[in-house]
Amino acid sequence: MEKTEITLEYTEERSAFGKAILPKKKPKKGFPWKAVGRTGCFCLLGYFWGRGEVLQILHPMGLGYLSAFFGEGWLFWPVWLMVGIGSFSAVPLKAGAGLAAAAAIQLTLGRFVGREEYGKKALLGSFAMALAGIFYAISRQGLGFYFALAAMESSLVLAVSFLLQKGLSALLAQERYLILTREETISFVLLAGGTLAGMATLQRGLQQSFLPMAASFCLLLAARQEGMGGGAAAGVFLGFLLFVCGGIDMPLFIALSLGGLLAGCVRDFGRAASALAMVLSPCVFLFYIDAEKLQPFWLGGLCGGAVLFCLFPQRTLEKISGARATESPADRYTKMKEMTEEKLLGCAAAFDALAKTFRRQEERMEKGRVSRLVDTIAGKVCQGCGLAHYCWEEELYRTYSMAFSALSACEEKGRLQKADLPPYFQETCPRLENFTEMVNEVYEIYRRDQVWGSRLSECRELVGQQMQAVGEIMQTLSGQMELDCIFLEGMEDALTAALKKQGFHPQKVLVTEEKSGRGRQVRITLPACGGKGVCRDKILPLVKQILDCPVVLQEEGTCAVDAEGRFCALHFREEPVFAIHTATAFAPAEGGRPTGDAAAFLETEKGRALLALSDGMGTGAEAAKESRVAIELLEQFTEAGFDRELSVKMINSALLLRRGEETYATLDICEIDLFNGHAEFVKLGAVASYIWRNDRVISLRATTLPAGILKQVIPETNEMLLKDGDMLFLVTDGITDALGGEEKTAGWLKGKLLAFPVANPEDAAEYILQEAKKERKEERRDDMTVLAGRFWKKRA
Repeated sequence: MEKTEITLEYTEERSAFGKAILPKKKPKKGFPWKAVGRTGCFCLLGYFWGRGEVLQILHPMGLGYLSAFFGEGWLFWPVWLMVGIGSFSAVPLKAGAGLAAAAAIQLTLGRFVGREEYGKKALLGSFAMALAGIFYAISRQGLGFYFALAAMESSLVLAVSFLLQKGLSALLAQERYLILTREETISFVLLAGGTLAGMATLQRGLQQSFLPMAASFCLLLAARQEGMGGGAAAGVFLGFLLFVCGGIDMPLFIALSLGGLLAGCVRDFGRAASALAMVLSPCVFLFYIDAEKLQPFWLGGLCGGAVLFCLFPQRTLEKISGARATESPADRYTKMKEMTEEKLLGCAAAFDALAKTFRRQEERMEKGRVSRLVDTIAGKVCQGCGLAHYCWEEELYRTYSMAFSALSACEEKGRLQKADLPPYFQETCPRLENFTEMVNEVYEIYRRDQVWGSRLSECRELVGQQMQAVGEIMQTLSGQMELDCIFLEGMEDALTAALKKQGFHPQKVLVTEEKSGRGRQVRITLPACGGKGVCRDKILPLVKQILDCPVVLQEEGTCAVDAEGRFCALHFREEPVFAIHTATAFAPAEGGRPTGDAAAFLETEKGRALLALSDGMGTGAEAAKESRVAIELLEQFTEAGFDRELSVKMINSALLLRRGEETYATLDICEIDLFNGHAEFVKLGAVASYIWRNDRVISLRATTLPAGILKQVIPETNEMLLKDGDMLFLVTDGITDALGGEEKTAGWLKGKLLAFPVANPEDAAEYILQEAKKERKEERRDDMTVLAGRFWKKRA
């Protein structure tokens, strides 16, 4: 779809009340300080590049820098002026000729050169240098020496310009963050080196202090950007450039190269470590090679550059150094999460659109379709009959009505008899027998088509529901991509140090904590101990000490070793404050048959306990399948980390689409936070749950339909704060029906537990089940299940 752009125009109109609508005032533009600053920076660099010279006789620096600005419009001319000012201090005649040639090239060929056409710019700069060198050689009586100098300077301009343009193009692009390649980094080092070479021609004091400061700062930037290789290359490149330009001698050249190398080696330890390496390595080298080079001004400048690098703001440093990592791991995780959510939402929309194509449309018997049935009967029976013209032409309406009535009689009785036809038709039709048989045959075919069409429609509806359910699940899942834990890096470092102090060599230490501030977990990978358990016995007390909380080993009594036997993986978790112990008692409706109920108890590593009970439709093996599917899916979804609402939706979809026939199962879920005792009771078609507390019974009820009946399910939730010593009972409707309903069950349960107090969940479940079986009536037998759980607080 094309986007339509709407532009609002402000015109000088006069309203009905006589007030003019004034045109919108354009905001005043401020002074372009940024553009002026960039231009001034390029001009200042051009001045220093114009002053530079190579081997005290060659002057390719100015034109090499200026050629990078061919095709840049008005920016070329202020840079041209500043390069000229710097160049006239050396050889005015040659500099003037070179500047004149460059100006002529800019006015002619240079205007058509693009910013990224590095080779063309370099050739044009080399050509300008050649013209200037030839002119200067002719002015010197045409000596061959000056022609050789012209050729050498022209070649140097070609090389310098080509290398320099990569860095200048990045600056001219005005990017907020300079994501530099290695070639661009070297180009920046060359730019800095030419600038420093021009500074070296200034006063002696400035050269001794400012030159090492700027050199060390530039090398630290290169080492931070490219590491050991980039730092060494930048040190060699910058040192050599300053050496040939007369800024430093050979010992200082080697010292700078060594400083860049070592600064890159330790860049992972932070800016302070790189700065320290940049200062110490040249000092140590010069102390043994030529101690006279360790002058106070030179040392002060070197330290000043290192301090400047350490104190530079991080954001500004990233802009200058072209930092690659401009986002934190958390930012990268957020971006990946958003991309994953976007893909899930896209898939959900695709499944929803696909579901719409399968939606059921109720098929009706259209008049046109019945007319085709009548035409079929007439074509096969009446063709060649002498009364066909009379019946279907002169008595068309009456014949059609009779045929419709015959089909209606087939629909009502299942088959047409001769006696069902009108008397006049029985007397006049010579093919009455054939007509009756054809009507029955055509209707039978029509009825079969209707049956298969209905089945296909049901299949389309089921597929549509399945697609829609998958889309809803994916849409819900997209909102659950948040990481529900945080990483405790300080504890990781402390635990790693403590393990190394005890003689262990951990490969990986990971400490996490839930966002609620509890549920800490520790995962440690270290070389295997051969299954002796020595690492486990010594590490567990150490983990307790570092985490300062009760800790247990996730796999108690085991030492998990990988397949190759090289590493041992230990998983510790914070021990919850509370604990729960459960037991289940079953009684099938009929002896010898499986029970249709299923129960489960699961305790997750995050300190949450799950009690679940499901009652399948009916009794026996089929009901057992439905309840077992619901429980198994709930366990898998819980272990995978899905929340209850999404798990219930997926279970409902699975039961709804598992078979074409009607199947459903109840779900009774109790999830308990073992750190604070908070419990949530979620019910889908399940009967009440009960809590036995201090000689009284608390009932938790809900009125919902079982899973697998409706496409959309809204489970009801009851929340309770459990206390030390509470006994929980989850039962199926076989118990409550035998006792006369949920209300009577609460009173009955209270009486039984007062008469026979029990604290063990095994005894309580079996006792309640056996007492309920005594109340069960023979004509209303159903599967009976009791899931009992004892909740208590652990003692310190």
